[in-house]
Amino acid sequence: MPSTIPYNPSLVLGSIVDKSTIDTVEKIAELQADPDAEQAKLNALISLKQSLEMTRTELMQLGIDPESDEMEMLTSKMAQLDKDLATTAKEYCSKKITAEENIAELRKDIKAVNSSVESPIDYVKTQIKTMPLAADSVNMDVQYFARDENNQSAESFASAVKGFVAGSLSHLGSRVSTEMGGASGKQVAGQVSNHSIVGTLVLSVSCTHKNASILAPLILNVDKAVKTWNHLFAEDKLSPTSGKAMSDLANSDEKGENKFSIISGMTYGSSFVGMVHILNTTDTSVSESISSAAASLQAQMDTGAWFEKASGGFGVSTTFSNSVKNLLSTQNVSSHVTVICMGAIPSMVASEVKLAVEKFAKFDPQENMNAISTIQNATAAEKGTVDQAAQAARTGGQMVSMKATEIKSALSALAEIDDGNNKILDVNSMMTALDDYLKKAADGSAGVPINYYLKDITKEMIAEMWVAKYYPGKYMAIQWDDSKSKSGGGENGESGEGSGSGQ
Repeated sequence: MPSTIPYNPSLVLGSIVDKSTIDTVEKIAELQADPDAEQAKLNALISLKQSLEMTRTELMQLGIDPESDEMEMLTSKMAQLDKDLATTAKEYCSKKITAEENIAELRKDIKAVNSSVESPIDYVKTQIKTMPLAADSVNMDVQYFARDENNQSAESFASAVKGFVAGSLSHLGSRVSTEMGGASGKQVAGQVSNHSIVGTLVLSVSCTHKNASILAPLILNVDKAVKTWNHLFAEDKLSPTSGKAMSDLANSDEKGENKFSIISGMTYGSSFVGMVHILNTTDTSVSESISSAAASLQAQMDTGAWFEKASGGFGVSTTFSNSVKNLLSTQNVSSHVTVICMGAIPSMVASEVKLAVEKFAKFDPQENMNAISTIQNATAAEKGTVDQAAQAARTGGQMVSMKATEIKSALSALAEIDDGNNKILDVNSMMTALDDYLKKAADGSAGVPINYYLKDITKEMIAEMWVAKYYPGKYMAIQWDDSKSKSGGGENGESGEGSGSGQ
């Protein structure tokens, strides 16, 4: 799976940076860099391989001799490229697995909910400006696999049934047992239908956005800055109640080691990593079996056969055996979707999947007996006699018996029962989300930070700003924010000249 942009929710614009937090994010980015570089190399080699294959095919279509020195050199280079592809793929897999194991440990330190001391920024006077300081870019890697498979198998259990019936009727003679066993075997059939639709989509998109957010002007509230410093560094507090201590610190040349940083600007990026796997399997098992009581055959065989023949039928009546049809139809739909979006929330549209199982469309053989009318027309005569009527009856009975036997022997037609629709996320949902994500990425109004502009605040800087605020005109006013100086003192930033510089 390609990498997502490392992000910690506590790193927001204007917040105070915890050094350990930003170190964790940077370590994750460092671990992702090596396998991402290997993946980029692998994709480049795959593209080169496909391009060279097309070039060689075009040269051969243009009539270039495939056995020429140039073509043989091209073939040898492509063979070496195949080895490089295999080596690069191996290196990528190894580095990716190692990196993910290490990143998993670092992600334990990233919490969704964080608390921090209030930032010393004066949010009333500070403004956020959007400036095109970065560049737009997109890197996409998509892999799609689809398979639509339908398996149908029909088999006759004639051998098993034939053996059973023939063995039961062996005492009636070999001819009778063979004929009855064969007839019974033909009436037993089974069919298994399996329909499987598999679709798998894995995609990764990462974008950088040109628009950066900058705190300009960045105005600090010196009183809030003193409280923030004393909260972060309890062993190295400032004394705002002592003007002499603050002025001495402001005029001191010694620089302390303690400092805290404020995020004064960000450039943004976004990433979309998703995977969807859909499996839709429909199983239908149909069987038609006959259960016969062998004991009842001895007494009914001759009588039943004579009666059926006299009435125009074949074999024996339906009381000889019972036709039992069985149908089991199931549908199983499974969907596994994973989406990790950083910097944009795309629209996820669910698709409807039809749930349907199969039933017997013509379970009762009598539905097909409308063919009797056709048989009657075929046996009609202008002048009816007793012999003609008897012959017509026998002919019609034989046709009806053959039709009924055909229906009973074959599987009844199957039809679908629509059980309803369920909404799921599938490949189409993922592509819709990708389209919406790309539109939002191109707009550039969202994103997660990928670069941070930090403004360092030291103890001496806070003391200088405090003196400039409360002793205007007495000392040289030094400002470390973007406030403009005004005579007469007042609020922070209203005395002194100059503009401070930050990191």
